[in-house]
Amino acid sequence: MSDAVTRPLRPARNWALIIGAVTAVTLMTWWSGRGIRFSLTELACNLPGGRRLLVESWPPEFSFFPRLLAPLLETLQIAVVGTVIGGILAVPVAVLAARNLTPGFLVWFVDRNFMNILRTLPDLFWAMLFAAAVGFGPIAGALALTVFTVAVISKLWSESLEAIDMGVPEAVRASGGSWLQMLQFGAIPQALPHYVSYALYAFELNVRASMILGLVGAGGIGMVLETQRSTFEYPRVTLIVLSVLVIVLIIEQVSESIRRRLI
Repeated sequence: MSDAVTRPLRPARNWALIIGAVTAVTLMTWWSGRGIRFSLTELACNLPGGRRLLVESWPPEFSFFPRLLAPLLETLQIAVVGTVIGGILAVPVAVLAARNLTPGFLVWFVDRNFMNILRTLPDLFWAMLFAAAVGFGPIAGALALTVFTVAVISKLWSESLEAIDMGVPEAVRASGGSWLQMLQFGAIPQALPHYVSYALYAFELNVRASMILGLVGAGGIGMVLETQRSTFEYPRVTLIVLSVLVIVLIIEQVSESIRRRLI
């Protein structure tokens, strides 16, 4: 009898939650818009300026492309170095952050907080920090992407490690294997395909990020982009953006194909 009475109330309760959530989001959006003085009227008035910028940016200056080859190659090199070094460093960070594999609570607690700090600070912060420490150029960009890669892979892979079947690792320990042997033969092989997938994903992100990091002096095509933008060479800017877009799309297609075969 009680079930028959309570069942019809569930849709009404769900609608109340939906209406409340929509109302809260609407109020927050209105409040935030007022805070930044967002105005549709002002936006509409500025549209002619955007149209003029598009006209000035097209067509791309294809004759400038030969001068982009070296910066584009440097961008890929920055992404490769950051991904490889960061991917290696992410392995112990991820293992110690997995509740089912960490040697103890204190180790897990310290490692988790360290991982959260890396994830909280954006890659632009690390780029500016390393640029101040080692000077402007690709080294600063590679170091920034190394930290970024550690943050991305360690977070994702630690969750994959926590989801593995613990039967094999426990069997290794029960047969007298050490903690490292348990990782080597029981835990890591199960989550290795996910690790490769996350590393490829991090490489995709790093190629995109390396262009942005160049805006703060961390090397790569981003420095060329900032130079051309600051001198109002918009056809060259368009060419740079299109070149990076093509490279990113190719990398995404290859990476996606590899990931589908792994997982």
